[in-house]
Amino acid sequence: MRKITLALLALLLPLAGCGKKTFTEAGLRALLEAKVTQPILAFEYGDYDGDGTYEAFAFVGEEDEYEGYMGAVWFVNAAGAQMLEASETGYWQIVQTVAFGGRKFAWVEEYYATGGLVNLWSVRDGKPCREDLSGVGGALEKLDESNLLLYHSTLDAVYSVADGIGTHLGRTVKPYWFYWDGERFREYGGMPVSMAEEEKLRKLDGIAEILDSILGLVHDSYYRGNGIINIGYFVPEGVFVTNCYYMTLQLDDDKLTVVEEGSGFYLPALAPGIAVYPDLPEIFN
Repeated sequence: MRKITLALLALLLPLAGCGKKTFTEAGLRALLEAKVTQPILAFEYGDYDGDGTYEAFAFVGEEDEYEGYMGAVWFVNAAGAQMLEASETGYWQIVQTVAFGGRKFAWVEEYYATGGLVNLWSVRDGKPCREDLSGVGGALEKLDESNLLLYHSTLDAVYSVADGIGTHLGRTVKPYWFYWDGERFREYGGMPVSMAEEEKLRKLDGIAEILDSILGLVHDSYYRGNGIINIGYFVPEGVFVTNCYYMTLQLDDDKLTVVEEGSGFYLPALAPGIAVYPDLPEIFN
């Protein structure tokens, strides 16, 4: 650990502005440099909570031989530098920033052999806060100022029964839908759709042909508050193997379109603790 010199302290002098104490990027970087010995690979400086005070999230470590990074995530503000998370087993994508609803967030993804998990950090009351959707999915994809996708990697392409024991096999990666409500992140939870309710979609132009193209046994269909409908269906293959598939539709007013088809099946929610479940729209009545 390096000693903080008088020259370093000079960098930390607050800048005047709006009655708030705010520190230069160089000043906060110097605080972190005094605490670590490895290189600072990313340093994301900004006013994360819009209160006029600047902070930074950083990634400290080294490049991994598999084109990732090994190290730790740090938070730095006028109070000092603190390590938030580290890993000795996985490898990381270094810290990046993303904005939703005019608010800034830092995110990092830890990769594994079969996927990755995103951790999303904000600043609340001057302290770093790990957002509730952290650790549930990977490959964060921003859609607009409120909406994002996280991808779920799991074994659910095939259901196999051998010696009376059922096992899910075959890895799939599927998107789940989340949004920023102005205070916290929420998931568009899936409201179950019965077969009788699903049949009522046939009143829409062209949908009968789409539903009739599903050759398997329909199960576990869900409607989400963003108009997404996930239809799951099984296709048996012999006595002991069942293939699992899904079709994702988008409902906009009275128009229904196919968004995606693939292997596996959807859960009602990837993060049930933050999911919001909608009422079914009139079209299902």
